[in-house]
Amino acid sequence: MSPHPIPSLSGFNPIMSRRVLFGGATAVAAAGVLSACGSSSSKTEHKASETPFYEINEQDTSKLKQGGTLNLSTYSLGPDFNRFSQNGSSTSVSETMGVIAGAGIWRSTYKGEDELDPNYCLGFEAKEVDGKITAEVRLNPKAVFNDGTPIDIDALKATWQIQRDPDGEYKIAAAGIYEYIESVEAIDGDRYHARVVFKTAHNPVKGLLFGGILHPAMLDVNLFNEGFVDNPHPELGCGPFTLAPNGWNSSEKTFTAVPNDKWWGEKPKLDRIVVREMADAAARAAYKNGELDVVESRTLSAYNEMKDVANSEIRRGRRLFAGGMNLNAEHITDVAVRKAIFLGIDRGALAKIRFQGLPYEEEVPGSMLLLGSSQYYRDNYPARNPEEARKVLEKAGYTKSGDFYAKDGKTITLKLTTFGDDATTKGQAQTFIQSMKEIGINFELDSRAQSEFSKVVGNREYDVSISGFGVTSEPTSAAEYFYHSKNWNGVGTPEIDAMVDEMVTILDDAKRAEKCNEIEKKHMSEVCLFIPFLNGPDFKACRPKLANYGAFLFKTTDWSTVGWMA
Repeated sequence: MSPHPIPSLSGFNPIMSRRVLFGGATAVAAAGVLSACGSSSSKTEHKASETPFYEINEQDTSKLKQGGTLNLSTYSLGPDFNRFSQNGSSTSVSETMGVIAGAGIWRSTYKGEDELDPNYCLGFEAKEVDGKITAEVRLNPKAVFNDGTPIDIDALKATWQIQRDPDGEYKIAAAGIYEYIESVEAIDGDRYHARVVFKTAHNPVKGLLFGGILHPAMLDVNLFNEGFVDNPHPELGCGPFTLAPNGWNSSEKTFTAVPNDKWWGEKPKLDRIVVREMADAAARAAYKNGELDVVESRTLSAYNEMKDVANSEIRRGRRLFAGGMNLNAEHITDVAVRKAIFLGIDRGALAKIRFQGLPYEEEVPGSMLLLGSSQYYRDNYPARNPEEARKVLEKAGYTKSGDFYAKDGKTITLKLTTFGDDATTKGQAQTFIQSMKEIGINFELDSRAQSEFSKVVGNREYDVSISGFGVTSEPTSAAEYFYHSKNWNGVGTPEIDAMVDEMVTILDDAKRAEKCNEIEKKHMSEVCLFIPFLNGPDFKACRPKLANYGAFLFKTTDWSTVGWMA
C-alpha cells in the first residue's frame, strides 16, 4: 500500500496512485460480477477468474516457459523517477519503477488483505505499550539493494528520516505514517531486527509501515529532490528485475528491464520487460500491430476498438481509482468559488458519458476514500444544487455580469485542464464547462498531451483538472492525505486537522472508518478540493497466453511470476 494517494487521469485516467505507494491494504468485498470473456480468435485455454473484478490468467509458474519479452506502455515516463517525491508521485512512474525498485515489507492479496513479503520481511508485530504503538520488524538478511547495500536498520531509519517531516527539506509526496514515529532502533545490536516506537497510539500500522523502503543514499537531499530527473538509479533499487544497460532511453522514451543477478528470490520467467511512453491511440495501434502485449481498454472508444482484435482478450476488473475533478486551491483561493463548483457540477452526467456503451455499471461514488463495495464506504458528497451555488457566490460578494459572476471588476474565469485526446474526456469537459456556465462561472479548456500529466500535476500547474487518485481498501491514510492541511500548503481548517489527528489514534477499525467519513463529509462541505464522480472499470486487452498479469484489483504485481504459457 502506498503511504499516500498517487495522482492519475480520468479519461485515459492518469492516477495519483495510492495503491503503489501504500504498500498494502485491508480487506474489501467486491460487489457485482463482470464478464470474464473477451472477443478473441485464439483458442488458448486458461483459468477464467471466478472472482469479481480480478482477472489475470493466474497460472502456476511451472506451467510457464522460461524467457520471452513483455511489451508494455504508459502515458508518461519520467522525467522524475523518484516515486516518493512530489514530482515523481504519479501512477506511471510508480508502476514503472516498481518493476526495478520493489523494496517493502508488505504485499497485498486481490481482496486487499495485507501480508508480509518474505523476500524482505520474516516477522512483524505491533502492539500498544503505555499509550504508544510499538512495532517490531524482523528483516530478511538476504535482502540487499543492487549496489550491495544491505536492507537493514540503516534503510529503515533512512525511510523514516526522509519522510517524517512534510515541511522539511525533502520534497516528499506526503509524510503519512512516518511523522508519527518517535524512534527506529536496532534490537540488541541486530541490524535486521528493528523496534519502531510511535509518539502516540497511531493506527493502523500494518500495511503502511515500510510499505516502501528507501536506500540510505537517498538521505542526500539533492539526490532525493533532483537526482532522479532523467535517471532511474537502478543501483538504488532491488527486485527480480533491474534496468538493462542503457535501459532508459530518454529520447525514445523506452524503459527496459532485465533479470537481476543480485536478486535472492524466485527467478523471474521473463527475459525482458520493455515499457514505452505512448499516447492511448498510439498504444492501441501498436497492440494491433503486435508491438505491445497489453493495452488499456477502459473507455468506450478503446473498448470498441480492441474487443474484437485477433489473438487478444479483454481482462475485466474494477479500477482502484477515485476519479473526477481536482481543484487547485493555490489558484482558486476563494473557497466560495470552490463551493459553488462542488454544488453546481453534474457528476451523474459526467459519469454517464464515461460509461455509456461499456459493459460496466456503478453508482456515482461520493467518496475519495473507498470503493462503494467496502463495508465502510459512505456517500459524503453534498447534493447537487445549482441554485444554492449561485447564492454562495452572491453571498461572497459576486454579482452577475452577463453570463458570468464577477467581483471587483474581475469575471470568474478558470481553466479546466485535460490530458490526451480521447473523445470521452472531451465530452466530459464540454459537459462540465456547460454546467459551470449555468451557475455563472466561466471555464476555458486547457488541453494537454498525456505525457505532460506528471509535470502539470506534480507542479500543480492547473486550476481544475480531470484526474484522480488511487484507492486502497483502508481509509485512514487517504483521509489524512486528502483532508489534513499540511498536505495542501495549509489549505484546510484547524478543526478538520484536529479531527484527523484524533482519527489516527482510534484503535477500532469501524470507529476509525466512521471518523474518516465524518472528516470527509465536513471537508467536502467546507474546503472543497476533490470531486469524485467515478471509479470505473479496469479493462485490459491482453495476449491470451500472457499469465499472471491483467486486472489485479488490490493484488501486488509479482513480476517474478509474470510470463508466457507454452
